[in-house]
Amino acid sequence: GGGSVDFARADLAEWAPEPRTYRLILSNAALQWVPDHAARFPRWIAALEPGGVLAFQVPGNFGAPSHTLMRELAARGPWRERLAGVLRTGDPVDTPAGYYAALAGLGCAVDAWETTYLHRLEGEDPVLDWVMGTGLRPVLAALEDAPQARVDFLFAYRDALRAAYPPEPDGSTLFPFRRIFVVAVAP
Repeated sequence: GGGSVDFARADLAEWAPEPRTYRLILSNAALQWVPDHAARFPRWIAALEPGGVLAFQVPGNFGAPSHTLMRELAARGPWRERLAGVLRTGDPVDTPAGYYAALAGLGCAVDAWETTYLHRLEGEDPVLDWVMGTGLRPVLAALEDAPQARVDFLFAYRDALRAAYPPEPDGSTLFPFRRIFVVAVAP
């Protein structure tokens, strides 16, 4: 067997692989950051050898309280001018059926599905801790030079998250997290 694995540092939105050079293109929780990422599918499918696979996973939780509360708070607080345009509106990912249609339209055999994981989180503010490393990063960056606004936003957001995701009797917090998976086999 054997084979090789290549890694290249590139902007995913601009990455243009050579045609018919890959057996596998894999993305894990990155495409949601690339606006209109489905428009890149033709180029990526063309880069696959016949029978090669494009496989990806994207979070599908843009409509969850963790995200809707963040957007609502950003739009109404004293920081709203600083945060205008920082958070995305509209869902940055498609549905499994939408991804299926896009990739089947390119001649691929497609398997697309969604799963909602029920993460059991620990700690005083576990949902806030979770989003600090992901969806909250643009807000934190935009408020970096306004420390009081940053602290005030975090406290208000923390309180909203505590109400939306109360702790369970055992002290843990349940955090439903929807993920979308797609595996497309090139013709």
